Parts: sequence; structure tokens; C-alpha cells
Amino acid sequence: MKKILLLFSLITLVGCSQFSARKDQSQQITFKSSIPEGKYNFNLVSFKYPENYNDKINFLKNLNNTLENLNAIQKENLNLLITNEMDIDFNSLFSTGWLDKEILGMKIVEDLEYDEKIYLNKFNIGVPTEAGENQKLLNRQYFLLLQLTGNEALYNPEFLYTELDKSLLMEDVLLNRKSLIENINSIKKNFVYSDSISDDKKIIYIEEKNRVIETLTNKSVIFQNSNINSGFRVLPNSLVLFPGNENKKYLSTEDYEFTSSIVSVVNFEELQKITNTSASVSKLASWERKKRIENNTTESLELRFSNWEVK
Repeated sequence: MKKILLLFSLITLVGCSQFSARKDQSQQITFKSSIPEGKYNFNLVSFKYPENYNDKINFLKNLNNTLENLNAIQKENLNLLITNEMDIDFNSLFSTGWLDKEILGMKIVEDLEYDEKIYLNKFNIGVPTEAGENQKLLNRQYFLLLQLTGNEALYNPEFLYTELDKSLLMEDVLLNRKSLIENINSIKKNFVYSDSISDDKKIIYIEEKNRVIETLTNKSVIFQNSNINSGFRVLPNSLVLFPGNENKKYLSTEDYEFTSSIVSVVNFEELQKITNTSASVSKLASWERKKRIENNTTESLELRFSNWEVK
């Protein structure tokens, strides 16, 4: 009878120990980039991105000036929420150097698509009467570039503009644009993309609080609004951080504590303070589960009780 009780106790202890180990290990993670164990905070900067061209130009100019004045550590820790419109414009800048309709003005006339010619011909401006169709389009391109740079009053309806005129007009813009592109590129690794543009992205933001995310298959880092949780949790394919912590259940592991916040910014000068209290989200991208440690509890318990006898 004593041996039966001993065997039952052994099975119970082994079962509980193995179950506890599995539960604990399911949330244990490590990082290829060797992030030391500890506490980290991630501020996600949210801007209201303008809709019209001139406001976008002012926004990008202010962003560029701000990035120029941030030190290397502050730029390293600037995590920027990317909307659909920002994603489109930034990709255009990275691939062509141009923004919005600028590319339409800088195209060689012979390369214009049918829809682009329709758009240019809508400009109700004077053009030389003796000019051919391509020349008229070229004049309208030049007017578009003047309009985009706020200099449409300089347009001369009797002048035959050339491709060189267009290039000279945009030369200064391109020189300033080079600095902007380099500065945006320097923080690109910390972009947190909107869920609607995140198909091939590793770090994304999901605003919907009750969205089911367990089915995501790529190894993502997800920031998701939640009414219940703060901190973070580990899913099979995703590391999920819950911004905010007021009156919420805080989740962490024995090795790491992650907090995060969405910070809406109006004044670019606020970025300095925000980045001083933040860590870089790109550090999270190298997360992986710790390798499961084989449980030797059965063997150790057997050894422990193998010679035990009640006298």
C-alpha cells in the first residue's frame, strides 16, 4: 500500500512539474540581438499627416529639420506610426525622389500616359498658339511644377519651356529632398505600419481592440490596443505588446517587462522628450522563443525515492 501511495505521489509531482514547465516556457523569449533582460518602454509617435500637397511639403520640411537636430540615440529610439498615405509618399520618395504630382511634371513628355495627359490638359492656362501638342503639354508640366512650389505667378504663357527648364526649376528642391530622404531612411527600421498595409511588414499596429490575432502566421511584432491587457504576451507566431497600462492587467515574463504608449504629437519639438524615454522597436524584431528545456523531473524523483522505505 505504501508503495502504491508513493507511486501515486510520484506521478502527481511529475505531472504538475511538467505542466508548470510547459506553461512557463510558452512565454519565455530571447533576442538574437542580445537585448539584456530588464524593463523597456516603447513610445510610438503618431502624427496627423496632411492631405494636400503644400501641407505635406511643410510637414516633411519640419520633420527633416527635427531629424537634423536629434542626436544619434534619439533618432535610434524614434518609433513612427505609418499611415497608408505616409507609406505611399515615403515609398515614392525612396524610389523616385519625387512626391505626389511632382513625378507627373518631371516626366519626359513622350513618356506621359494617356490619363496623365488628360490631367495636364485640364489646366486652364495660356500656351503659345503655334506650339505643337507635346510643347503645350510641356508648358503645362512647367506650370504644374511652378504651382507645386508656389510660384505659378512666374509662368509666361508666350514662352516655349524646355525639359531643361523643368530640371532647373526642381534642382533646388531635389537638393533639399536628398537630405529628407536620408533622414527618413535613418529611422525606417523603427516604422510601425498600419495593419492595412502590413502584409509584408514585421512590426505593425492594430488599432482594433477586439481583433483576433492568434491566426497571424508571420513572425511579427504587434502593437494592439486592448481594454484589458497591458505589457506583452507571446503567441505562437507573434510578440504582442499592449500600449497603455491604466487599470489594465499587466503581462510580463521573468526576464522582460515591456511597456508601450501611443503618443500623439502636434509640435515637432516634442520628439526630443519622447525619444529620451523610449527604446527602439527594431530591437524587438529579432525575438524568438527560448529552446524548451527537457524536463528531467521524472528521473530525479525516481532517484530520490528509489531507496526510500518506511520502516
